Amino acid sequence: MRFSILGPLSVTGNGRDRTPSAPKHRQMLVLMLMNANRVVSMAQFVEELWDYNPPPRAVAAVHTYVMQVRRSLQSGRTSPADPERIVTRDQGYLFRVHDDELDLHTYEHRLRAGHTALDAGALDAGARHIRAAHDMWHGPVFVDAPAGPLLRAALAALEGDRLESVVRRVDAELQLGRHHQLLAELHALVHQDPTHEQLAGHLMLALYRSGRRADALTVFHRLRRALREELGTSPRPDTHHLVTDILAGHARLEPPFLPQARLSLDAAAHTPATPGRRSRARSADWPQDRPLLLGA
Repeated sequence: MRFSILGPLSVTGNGRDRTPSAPKHRQMLVLMLMNANRVVSMAQFVEELWDYNPPPRAVAAVHTYVMQVRRSLQSGRTSPADPERIVTRDQGYLFRVHDDELDLHTYEHRLRAGHTALDAGALDAGARHIRAAHDMWHGPVFVDAPAGPLLRAALAALEGDRLESVVRRVDAELQLGRHHQLLAELHALVHQDPTHEQLAGHLMLALYRSGRRADALTVFHRLRRALREELGTSPRPDTHHLVTDILAGHARLEPPFLPQARLSLDAAAHTPATPGRRSRARSADWPQDRPLLLGA
């Protein structure tokens, strides 16, 4: 059987869709899949299904729901000899899956492989593993199942880990000189989370390396405004240092693995091309007679 929760909930077996249709059944199944091969206690079921306000016969209802989910999965077994998916354990239930049956497990395996590769300095391999993991998402996680307090917490943790891995993968790809390929993705990510400083910094760097210094500075000003209006704070020192380096055209911002000429679109609009020389952005792009104000 195959179980998918990185998007709409899906259960397939023997070539047929076995996904439960009742909301409580879907919610219970997702909770067990998020804890696959681990025991989910009766207290956890009750807390998740009724959000701290259980009915008088909540435990009996959980047993009934488990029986109904078990029955729907039973028809998807490929052989009568296949073990039961849901087994009773220690005042709760355990849902059995193999490593290749649940998309969440495959995702986590690829993510771990990516982080391990990046830790070892294998930037290309690490970025490929993490990108392959991200490509497994087909929309918001278990978007079509109700979510109580336990699933909401699990979803927040999963989304947080995913975003952290996105930041790390983008950082690796920037080190590989892939700033042009990252521009559209970074624009979308910063639009989704305008107060995320690391993503904004990555976008600023990608724009600068693409010869778009003015656009990079615009991203900084938008970040500063979003932080002030939404969080009541200001950019961190490392973000200010990045802006200072962008204004100065510091060599440390050039792609480490691709020391090639960088066309400046800012300068191209004002400076005619000269044969044998590459165009560079002039310091006049940013008025030198005005003070540099990077604070909030």
